[in-house]
Amino acid sequence: MTILKAVSQGLDLKHKNEKREIRNNFDARKADSELKVCPSCKVVWEIMTYNQTVEYKYYHNFPRFGKSRSICPSCAIRIKNKYYHNQEVLDPQ
Repeated sequence: MTILKAVSQGLDLKHKNEKREIRNNFDARKADSELKVCPSCKVVWEIMTYNQTVEYKYYHNFPRFGKSRSICPSCAIRIKNKYYHNQEVLDPQ
């Protein structure tokens, strides 16, 4: 048996009950792919859907590095109604 086969089968571990630590955190990568950064208000946001309802969750103290850039819904309304005084526009802050 070669060393590579032993490592792939887990025979290099000291005890049979010992498990190898998984180094890839796919849940964090998936969560990072769903988060977006608004370039105008600099807020990290995501779309949350529960039972056919859509909610937008805003994170103010969150690292913005590596996230995709997309305008948040409140800034989209604000930019669309830039010259109008619309009271329905909510600040994400």
